[in-house]
Amino acid sequence: MLKFLSNKKVLTTTLACLLGSSLLSTQVLAADNKDTFSDQQKVYIESIIHDYIVSHPEILVEAAKALEAKQAQGQQAALKEAVDFFIQDKNTPARGSRSAKNYVVEFFDYNCGYCKVVRPLTKELQEKHDVVIYYVELPILSPLSVKASAIGLALYQQDAQKYFVYQDELMQPKVKITSEDQIKAAVKKAGGNYDALSKAINDNKVIQESLRKNMEISQQIGVQGTPFFIVNGQVIRGAVKDYATFEQILKDSQAKK
Repeated sequence: MLKFLSNKKVLTTTLACLLGSSLLSTQVLAADNKDTFSDQQKVYIESIIHDYIVSHPEILVEAAKALEAKQAQGQQAALKEAVDFFIQDKNTPARGSRSAKNYVVEFFDYNCGYCKVVRPLTKELQEKHDVVIYYVELPILSPLSVKASAIGLALYQQDAQKYFVYQDELMQPKVKITSEDQIKAAVKKAGGNYDALSKAINDNKVIQESLRKNMEISQQIGVQGTPFFIVNGQVIRGAVKDYATFEQILKDSQAKK
């Protein structure tokens, strides 16, 4: 058993050093040393910690900054993992060459009005630059959104070109999906078989797993709504006001390379 220090100055200095290195908390003491200190000793230690923090409040600012930096580092790592996953995942629809120099990862919902407003901008970006766009189906707004995404992924597995005709039809500005008939009409325009696609959704677990994985990854990287973009590693949340915003990100990322 550790011998309890009676010299308050020595103990205060020791605790201060431990606090500064983020190695001490009352929770740690309780968890790791529950049989080492008596209740009286614990109260004494907690009192010293309290007094030290009150006398040195800057340590809380330092701790908050360290925590923020650690969280940012963790989120950046999660962001990279997410991008790597979608780039390698053959079930994630990709418009353009997967070997393009630049990429855009777009989380979208077929009933997201802002997604539809921004869509012409990303298409223009691809027309003017070497860009591949990965479309992450994230149906969060309605049951019909889920249906539209599932049908879309089933169609993509059968024929990528038909998928983009289907997607473009449903992603037209001011088009809101209010009935399943609209989804059927989009499938028909793309040259697909709605009944066969519906059957594929039930039989093919890959489609359900893709939607589940999209939702899981979106939560890990802090997606709180659509649209959500990752452009060459940089996050853009919500609607983008103009084309120049996308283009500037490409130029900045290329300059860094």
